[in-house]
Amino acid sequence: MTDSDAPRIPEIGIDIANFSRLRDKGYVYVDKTEFVHKILTSPRPHLFLSRPRRFGKTLLIDTLEEAAVGRKELFSGLAIDTLRKADEWPRSHVIRIGMSRFGDDPTLLDRNLTAFLHSFASRRGFSITAQDSAYCLTEVISALSWNYADIPLITDNIRTKDALTADRDKVIVLIDEYDAPIINNISIPHRLNIAKQTLHSFYNALKSCENMIERVFLTGITKFSQLSVFSAMNNLRDITFNPAYASICGFTPDEISTCYSPHLEAVLADFHKNIDFGPDFSLEMLMKRITEWYDGYSWNGDDRVINPISLQNFLLDRNFDNFWIRTGGMNFLNQMNIKDDILSKVFKGNIEFKGSVDIQDAGNADPVSIMLQTGYLTLRKRKESDKTFKLFLAVPNKEVGMSIMKNYVEFRIVPLISSENDILNSLRCTEFCNAFCLGKLDRAEALLQGFLSVIPYSLHEKMESFYHGFLLSIFKMSDFNADPQHTIGGGIIDLVVTAPDHSILVTEIKYAKSADITDTAAPHSPTGISDKDEKKLNSCINAAFSQIIENGYLLPYVGIRNPVRAVAVAVCGRNLVRIRSVPAEDLLKRASEFSSDVIHG
Repeated sequence: MTDSDAPRIPEIGIDIANFSRLRDKGYVYVDKTEFVHKILTSPRPHLFLSRPRRFGKTLLIDTLEEAAVGRKELFSGLAIDTLRKADEWPRSHVIRIGMSRFGDDPTLLDRNLTAFLHSFASRRGFSITAQDSAYCLTEVISALSWNYADIPLITDNIRTKDALTADRDKVIVLIDEYDAPIINNISIPHRLNIAKQTLHSFYNALKSCENMIERVFLTGITKFSQLSVFSAMNNLRDITFNPAYASICGFTPDEISTCYSPHLEAVLADFHKNIDFGPDFSLEMLMKRITEWYDGYSWNGDDRVINPISLQNFLLDRNFDNFWIRTGGMNFLNQMNIKDDILSKVFKGNIEFKGSVDIQDAGNADPVSIMLQTGYLTLRKRKESDKTFKLFLAVPNKEVGMSIMKNYVEFRIVPLISSENDILNSLRCTEFCNAFCLGKLDRAEALLQGFLSVIPYSLHEKMESFYHGFLLSIFKMSDFNADPQHTIGGGIIDLVVTAPDHSILVTEIKYAKSADITDTAAPHSPTGISDKDEKKLNSCINAAFSQIIENGYLLPYVGIRNPVRAVAVAVCGRNLVRIRSVPAEDLLKRASEFSSDVIHG
């Protein structure tokens, strides 16, 4: 069989939220039409769904629109095609509104919504006269309802000449990102109030047309329960945490294995040629790495899904990276100015949360609710009793967790101690990095210990990822080439540093809590460190070197022209530091020394 005879691998339609285009052009489509059918046939016709940004909500809305106007040819072979009979494709008028398209300025929101609705009517051959968005919406719904057979069905994908004819006199309303005007202005009170007032009138108008509306489906990032869409439309059912809709957005591992199988094989073939992975790297190992980085989102505590934008970017780039965060994921978190004690709970994981996850006041929101709804936290477990329920929340995956900690260190810790002390500055950071790379470990230890000593006690996080982020920030301030969380076949290396002389330092970081309850050194050893802490530091060094050996972290680099060293960084308590560096070949020869026994020196 020639290359031209080989079956074509469907392309990944990243950032394409147009269902018709995905289907017509043969892009990969993960079939979510079972949920489309559920929404369009639900006995509860007014539904709301919250999911984090870049999770496929807009594609879901677009798919709903195509099904609602009866374009059954697009759904051939999909789940909905077996759930509906050939004559069960009713054609309805659809008003679809994407709130993010109207810009960030709330003073223009009413005018832009009004212009959109006038244009909507004009394209369908009728006119409206109102000059504010609420009355415009009422006019449009009334016109479609009373004159449904004479008004053509037109969508972004159906031109006037191809227009269909409606056979239902009630209207379906789809609103995507209903909360965009709120999210865009949440940190500016006067702009937030303007956005809330406009939306209050608009959603009240939607409620007033209830007898002419067949179905309403809204999506958003957050649920602001005091906004009129939830108070006026008191029959709007929230399906965000409904187990039946747990995987409506995002990809399950089975969906990835089925729909992206050829792309996974292509990545695997590429990885087999890569010294970081090698020919023994299997499909099972690849899926394990993917789930570590991008899986973990859950809305019922059981079923977990993978972030679509991250998965697709990974398959295209063939590199593990923080793709979701790259698309502006930290901006919203920074806007919220979440307090350090809340972030501290987030870093430790398994947050116990009681009560409603709804956000009562957009101007004074519970930060845990915000982080849950926006994707920085996810549901791990849910316990219900007769009268109450508890949610146990955690960071979903490595991508999000690493990015939150890195952001915390880079934008809170480093600026704070840089502005208040002269200990942490670019010159001293460069001195540390040079000492670290040249093997001047006593000096590197002293400098790092000095850096850590000026961090306020309340801002220290007793966990390894805090020190990963801090060490990475030091290298970034010095413009050294440091690659964090570097994924290879055997696991994920904390830090790979390329020194100015092009030598490579494979670095593993370990942390242990101080044995001294005062968290200060008791002078029971020649180093001035208590005996217990001395043992803990050495145990951390031993554990770091053991992990480097056992997971094969050195194997991709041994044998190349550049010198390679294994570096173990141990931190005990707040600022007790030990750094050890061993040439890669020497460490591999001495592998038997690094077991569970404590090492010294």
